[in-house]
Amino acid sequence: MKLLKPLSLTLGVMASMSSVAMSSSPQTDPIGEFTNSWAGKALQSQRDLDLHEPMSTNSILGTHNTYNSEVYRDVDSYLDPQQKHSIYDQLRMGARFIELDAHWTYEIDGFDWGNDILLCHSGIGKNFGEVHVGCSLTDRPFRDGLAEARNWLDENPTEVLIIMIEDHLEGQYGKLWEDLSSRLGDRMYASGGGCKGIPADLSKADVLSAGKQAIVFKSGGTCSADSPVDPVLFTSLGAISRIWEDRTNVAKLGEVFGGKAVDLITAEDVANEFKNGRNIVNLDDMNITDGRLAAAVWSWDKNEPNNHGGNQDCAVQWGNGRWDDASCDNNHFFACENTDDGSWNLSSYAGKWTEGEAACNALSGNYTFSVPTSSKDNQELKSAKGGNTHVWLNLNDRQVESNWQSPNGKGLFRELRDARANLCLDIEGGHNNNGQNVRLWNCNGSNAQKWAYDASTGQLRNVMGKCLDISGNDDRVNEGQTIQLWGCSSSAKDQTWDFSGGVLRNRVNTDMVMDAFGSSSGADAGLWSHHGGNNQKWNWGN
Repeated sequence: MKLLKPLSLTLGVMASMSSVAMSSSPQTDPIGEFTNSWAGKALQSQRDLDLHEPMSTNSILGTHNTYNSEVYRDVDSYLDPQQKHSIYDQLRMGARFIELDAHWTYEIDGFDWGNDILLCHSGIGKNFGEVHVGCSLTDRPFRDGLAEARNWLDENPTEVLIIMIEDHLEGQYGKLWEDLSSRLGDRMYASGGGCKGIPADLSKADVLSAGKQAIVFKSGGTCSADSPVDPVLFTSLGAISRIWEDRTNVAKLGEVFGGKAVDLITAEDVANEFKNGRNIVNLDDMNITDGRLAAAVWSWDKNEPNNHGGNQDCAVQWGNGRWDDASCDNNHFFACENTDDGSWNLSSYAGKWTEGEAACNALSGNYTFSVPTSSKDNQELKSAKGGNTHVWLNLNDRQVESNWQSPNGKGLFRELRDARANLCLDIEGGHNNNGQNVRLWNCNGSNAQKWAYDASTGQLRNVMGKCLDISGNDDRVNEGQTIQLWGCSSSAKDQTWDFSGGVLRNRVNTDMVMDAFGSSSGADAGLWSHHGGNNQKWNWGN
């Protein structure tokens, strides 16, 4: 019988995390330097732009056989690696789609032996008894790969990750569910069961609004309504398209058994695949030096935006299709998107950036001043603008330099500022505990000051998953009560608010509104009868 392993990370994972920790200083962390470079910032800007768009239209970088990295190599494991970096570091570089091949196979770990779900590359696809050819007896447990993903998700609560599980599980879905629930837990966006693909209209904002971060789908194997994973896992990507490469020797050997090796993906391929509408490009050997990550930038031109002269706060698309920041007082035509079919047109006249909405509304049809959210989208605008070299985009950083705002706002979670002192609603001490007081503080862009309002539930939730709650019982909503954080609950009546005209009214007693009890940092936020003052009005910030 197999002895049970502890649920803590294995030595291999801890070693991987140690290498991350040791490389965390700016001098020794090239991945950190990349994320702060032009390409890293441009890629993050693109991920902000497509937040509210269906993922079936997004341009997403991912990695192929994400787990098969030289970081985890030992004398008999991962000898034919496809990645140089750990799962955690691939996510840091920008991978938002990862592949985990899950094999129910024999393993030996010291005196611990038997079957487990392992991460291994059995490209040959043949089994001999309980041994999957291509797997090693000492390959890493599947749950350790999930643990790295969860660690990254915890550190990046506004990000969404697609996880593909390649099923070689021999029907061991109970064990699969045990690993998934122990590592990802309530971060998984539920499929609702029924063996279906990811919905074509699902956006990252939809996932985050549900308090989730991970979309998990299982490729291959069987799907059954009585499987423990069926209510949560999707069984295909649905309308989301992808391309991947496989550079391993196992892939070449696999041709003997009827498989096929996939060609190398170059930087040019990355750019072209996204330009032609491919949603996901999965790379072997994702790294920051070969130009393929930079090739995934379809928006800002090289080293833009640069705020040249200190007054460039509005975005234009240049003749080459890339973007630049320019003075908002310049005169250009406007990029107008049809809200019915997503097609692009130009306004009939040029003007300053602030005239964009009126100029697009003047066109015949349902047009709005807009900005592309994918490479394909950007190409279609480029084609629509004809001979015009500069076209205004609905993107600006007029409020805060380098904080570019699209029509939907930079993200789902934003600052909430009181209209009297322009201070931000903040969690006391940055903690996220039940009963923590909510106060006002100088706006600093931290996660402690990021909120999202769900009109359907009436809940105002912070980026770390807690909701605004009234101290005391649900039916005791009176003047002077403090506002706190508490775990979100559909049955908690005092967690429900109506947000209209900048006023947050508690639904238990709609005359009670959120009030700023002072005009300096550290002041409490609490309930008070509505009187219309600016200390009872709240505006969305960055």
